[in-house]
Amino acid sequence: MIDLKKLRTSPLAHFTRRHRRSIAAACAALAVLLALGSVRSVATPASTDLPNGTLETLASGYVAIPVPLSPPAAAGLLHVGDIIDLIAVTDTGTASTVARGARVTGVPAGGGFMSNTSALVLVAVDEPSALRIAGATGSSDLTFALHPQTALP
Repeated sequence: MIDLKKLRTSPLAHFTRRHRRSIAAACAALAVLLALGSVRSVATPASTDLPNGTLETLASGYVAIPVPLSPPAAAGLLHVGDIIDLIAVTDTGTASTVARGARVTGVPAGGGFMSNTSALVLVAVDEPSALRIAGATGSSDLTFALHPQTALP
């Protein structure tokens, strides 16, 4: 059995009673830090700083569609004007190409310290590809293959 009289007169009990306010302040500060660490920041939307006329100059039959990329950090590799293939990866690991030759027309805005920038990338594709992308976002993770930059004549 625990001797309660010894427990009340122990050095630890004496220290706790003597420094109870300091201990309470330290516990409150720790609780605030843990709460702030667990709260996710709101994702920033895709950059609205698109080159002038980007959406107006889409070819007939093409649409711009936001694509959520996985992993989110991959969106930082893309730049406006890049050509990518969009690949859907299911939970079982099966991969399939849902759109080829998609042109990146919008990328996430850069964030600051501890920011959780959005992984939404705006791409221009034909309408059938847009439908495949929309269908794949509900059941798969989307990633991309970046086409190499070719020199223009």
